[in-house]
Amino acid sequence: MIERLSVRACCMVASVLLGATTLTANGVCADIGFARNGPFEVCLNETYNAWVRHQAELLVTADPRAKSLDDAAVAAWTAATLDNCRKKAEVDPGSAERFGRYMGRWRDHVFDVADGIRRRSQSD
Repeated sequence: MIERLSVRACCMVASVLLGATTLTANGVCADIGFARNGPFEVCLNETYNAWVRHQAELLVTADPRAKSLDDAAVAAWTAATLDNCRKKAEVDPGSAERFGRYMGRWRDHVFDVADGIRRRSQSD
């Protein structure tokens, strides 16, 4: 019984590590560089990762909606994301400021993820 649990535990750890490695390799996991990793920061990271992946996919597929993204739209999205995450968790002012600065380079982030998608879709 204990041996079975050990095997299961090893398999669970391996799958979690493999999943984390896959997300990092896909360029989806953001390293925004928060000083802490509380619920507010987790909310921001999760919301950002979904957003940047979606924007990159629109860019790669040449979806016309990708052209509508501009600084004003990203600023509005950033403000809405901060407000939404504020409702879910206690705000760390440093994290909110860091997120705003990070989103100031949104084009770099979207293009980096799009490049990763393109590289993965090319055949060897």
